[in-house]
Amino acid sequence: MQEKTIQKATANRTKQLAKEGQELLDLMNKAEASVYRNVNLANYRAWEFGRFVTRAKHELGHGLFIHWRNATFPKIHERKAQRCQELFANNSNATVLSDLSDRSLKKWIGALNPNSLRKFRLGYVPDKLKPKYKGNVKFPRLVSFLNIVNEYNRLRYRHTEGLQFVDFEEAREETREVFQFLKWLHGESSVNPWDSARS
Repeated sequence: MQEKTIQKATANRTKQLAKEGQELLDLMNKAEASVYRNVNLANYRAWEFGRFVTRAKHELGHGLFIHWRNATFPKIHERKAQRCQELFANNSNATVLSDLSDRSLKKWIGALNPNSLRKFRLGYVPDKLKPKYKGNVKFPRLVSFLNIVNEYNRLRYRHTEGLQFVDFEEAREETREVFQFLKWLHGESSVNPWDSARS
């Protein structure tokens, strides 16, 4: 008799645990579905913003654009704005959605370049905690012209592989002084821009 009572109590408890666990699992699944929808929606909105910023940049020109963007959107970090522009640049053929249903968003996200989407979403991941250990020392970065060459090669590779959009108009503007220096370095100019910068 006592054994049957124990079995009945155990059976009731397993049912209670199963019910409680199922309710918690349902809540977790609903929360996850909400997260995925919101991430997809955030990605769509980021693509839209990147599309807008890219259009504004073409209209205003690089020189005016940077000042305009910083004044107009002082609370957005420059890197975040660039991530939005890159997301659009790598998916410029994506279409504007007329409805933002879960089905439409999933289909839209599914058509994007997966690498660009993954890269954009890495911005949502919190920074890794880097504990400080006794004896940790920062080594100064050696100054070498090879740093410039390596950065150039990295950027060229990313552009030719379609991983990063390069605005050549902006590149011309930003590398003008370097170009003058390289001309002097290779003997194609008698003016060293570093000398004129000191005076």
